[in-house]
Amino acid sequence: MQIRHAQKGDEMALSHLLEEHEHHYGNPVERGTGSPGAAFLVSPPHGGPFCLVAENDGRLVGFAILNPYFPGPNLTHGLLLKELYVAAHARSDGIGERLIDAIRREAEGRGCTRVIWTTGERNTGAQRFYDRLGMRREGKVYFVMDV
Repeated sequence: MQIRHAQKGDEMALSHLLEEHEHHYGNPVERGTGSPGAAFLVSPPHGGPFCLVAENDGRLVGFAILNPYFPGPNLTHGLLLKELYVAAHARSDGIGERLIDAIRREAEGRGCTRVIWTTGERNTGAQRFYDRLGMRREGKVYFVMDV
């Protein structure tokens, strides 16, 4: 198994994973809806979001989408983990842990001081996963502005 940056040629598989991710969270999307997002993630703008993918036996089985941010504590840089997803058939195979390890290495390599993310209040499975890995919870209120 390998964790790497999304690259040209990943578009179709990444599109399917993005669509599966949406279905997992109850958002009905049609086949092909993930294609523009996948194309964006394999060729992101410089300094913008990027995508790590988990590849097992030549097949994409998970992804992590991250956004650089500034400022962090003491005017440092950080990463916002927007999404972490492992395909349903590949869960409990250590892929999530491998993605988290790769995120940590990526953050360290970029000189970031932290990675932050959220989970839904009812997403207890994800919360147990992050708790098991020793991640710190921080009391914050999360706001959304729909436009």
